[in-house]
Amino acid sequence: MTTLSAHEADFDPLDTQYAIPYEGYATLRKEKPVVQTASGVWFLSRQADIIAAAKAVDTFRASFREPGTVIPPEEMLISEIPEPRHGRMRKIVNSAIAGHRLGRVEGVARALTEELVDKALGEEEVDLVKDLVVPIPASVIAHLLGAPPEDFQKWADWSDDVVQGDYPRFNRNERGEGLAGAHPEFAAYIDEMIATRRASDDPPDDFVTRLLSTEVDGNRLTMIELRTLLAFLLVSGNETTRHLLSNLIYRITQDPTLLPALQANPSLIPNAVEESLRFDPPVLVLMRECIQDTEIEGAKIRAGDPIAFGLASANRDEAVYPDPNVFRLDRPQPKAHAAFGGGPHVCPGASLARLEGRVLLEVLVERVGKVELSPGNACGKVPLFWANGIGSLRGSLSRRES
Repeated sequence: MTTLSAHEADFDPLDTQYAIPYEGYATLRKEKPVVQTASGVWFLSRQADIIAAAKAVDTFRASFREPGTVIPPEEMLISEIPEPRHGRMRKIVNSAIAGHRLGRVEGVARALTEELVDKALGEEEVDLVKDLVVPIPASVIAHLLGAPPEDFQKWADWSDDVVQGDYPRFNRNERGEGLAGAHPEFAAYIDEMIATRRASDDPPDDFVTRLLSTEVDGNRLTMIELRTLLAFLLVSGNETTRHLLSNLIYRITQDPTLLPALQANPSLIPNAVEESLRFDPPVLVLMRECIQDTEIEGAKIRAGDPIAFGLASANRDEAVYPDPNVFRLDRPQPKAHAAFGGGPHVCPGASLARLEGRVLLEVLVERVGKVELSPGNACGKVPLFWANGIGSLRGSLSRRES
């Protein structure tokens, strides 16, 4: 067994509190691609191993909770649901964010982004995360699912509460079990969305209404299943996309050639989104639990062992990317990164995240000449070991000269 301890290295690959240890990841890829940390978590650092493990859904399952925690099937997040039921539930999720629906939501995303950018252009200083980024993914996912877009701040706040709190990683809460115990206001809001449509003779043609008539394995979804699925979509559609958008803006402030390059050749905008996903992935690691004994690169991983798929490490794997530590707009196969995971459990919101990133860059390219951070701006990382996002970016936008 290969063990990484404080005596063998000066870092824990899961310790991202102060910085993302890219140099340490590179050492692991070269010397210890499958390693067990001092805390007992296995860490995969090479892209090939991570993609293969992501496809092995009968060996590894999503893990957000304390080891040994048993929850009712109704309260499983979609990424926790085993096959074949997972595949059936994914069809439901895919119906919410199918291509033809994204076409309809793009106009909403663009109009909102233009409004927010124009407002920021009129200010000497704004918080580019709070004032520009946060409203976009929260409003877009709310529009897709049938929630009032004007409630975007509620979704953003509840999203932060969920991912930074004990639920769903821990299933203990003195107020009660599950989402309703951990976040009663969030649960009550979703329950009201469901109840309103059930009581209506002419409910809106939105995702919640479609869920009410959907069957899985011959059965309608229960109230708890409906609530859990909607909460998952609202949170996941907001949290990680927010980090993608913030990272895009931050990268523009750090590379003064990037915005002019995109203005000179707007066809590179989709490449810029993909390179951001590779270079600054919104999710650093995916946590999984081994559910049957297996072996990777000679390491024997036992059932019950926690394992982390190091997406940030995979995205800078020298075996896959020339100049992995350089942000490049000309990479071949720009989508061939691991930012969204892989296999049957690949992120269901990938297309929506890409759309919002593309729209943001298109609006910035059209209207903004320069993005600058304020002197002394402290753009600290969000307080989540698995997430790569920025809590605040104080700065300003200058209007593009025609």
